[in-house]
Amino acid sequence: MVSLQTVRKSNAHIAALPQDLVALFIGATSGIGQSALQHLSQHVSSPHIYSVARATSVASHENLLATLRQSNPTGTYNLITADVSLVSEIDKVVDAVMQKESKVDIVFMSAGFMAYEGRHNTGEGLDPSMTTRYYSRMRTVQHLLPLLNKAESPRIVSVLAGGMEGPLNEDDLDLRDPPNWSFWNSSVHSATMGTLALERFAHQNPRLSIVHWFPGPVDTPGLAKARKFGMSPPTQMSQVESGERAVFLATSDRYAVQGGFVPMEKGLETAKRSGGGIFLVDPQGESTDNERLLFDLRKRCVDEAVWSFTENVFADCAARASSSKDEL
Repeated sequence: MVSLQTVRKSNAHIAALPQDLVALFIGATSGIGQSALQHLSQHVSSPHIYSVARATSVASHENLLATLRQSNPTGTYNLITADVSLVSEIDKVVDAVMQKESKVDIVFMSAGFMAYEGRHNTGEGLDPSMTTRYYSRMRTVQHLLPLLNKAESPRIVSVLAGGMEGPLNEDDLDLRDPPNWSFWNSSVHSATMGTLALERFAHQNPRLSIVHWFPGPVDTPGLAKARKFGMSPPTQMSQVESGERAVFLATSDRYAVQGGFVPMEKGLETAKRSGGGIFLVDPQGESTDNERLLFDLRKRCVDEAVWSFTENVFADCAARASSSKDEL
């Protein structure tokens, strides 16, 4: 277990990082992502921060960014209005970053929700709980790879369920057949497909450090909603602590394929990577092992099947978006 004291010592060194660190946050309007955004902005010098919010959340998120500008006026804070439950909206996010930046150091993705009320497809024909937790995240990484690869030590942190992957319904990856869908199955598919896709990115981009973090129960608005549906974990991490630990995962060289950010604190060793080359991390910052399941999926080339399916989904979403524009 990485103690919170160690996390805080490490985070205190972020101020020594080179100026103009560029970070994109998807999912920072509340919960873990919001806390991570606040903590990173508090520590880093002259950051270029990009954060995404839906139209309904713009006003409240802009208020948050205003407080960050006051607490760290050396930073630049950019709000991108987009709905990440739509894959086609991700292109807007990426374009906004690419117009202003020549590299991206950190991509932090924590958007998502549990669809307790059932599946209600978006205009793209997708389950929004899976889109926010899988499709939109992978679309972001796919299109930002050119800028990530220009950074000295690029890092991706995806907050979901690293190490908690499970079996896939390989004949219905999108769980489109109603009997196959449940809020739990959509969660398992999102996490497992996410790990397989992130491992593929890691293999093709060997300088890219990727962390898939399972934070466990965290005292966020999402957990408050879960309680209404009968889920009441006996213990949970505070939102503040989750943000501190998230920033540690995003900056400590413990989770780097090569150095470049914050050197490891004494007593720590480089975290172990999965057989596919990414860091699967538990709530306390330790590596987890799910190789029995993941090795079998890789051996049977399910990872390639997942990515082929994902690319078809992306192509369909792009075609729908293009058709909508033509109709206008």
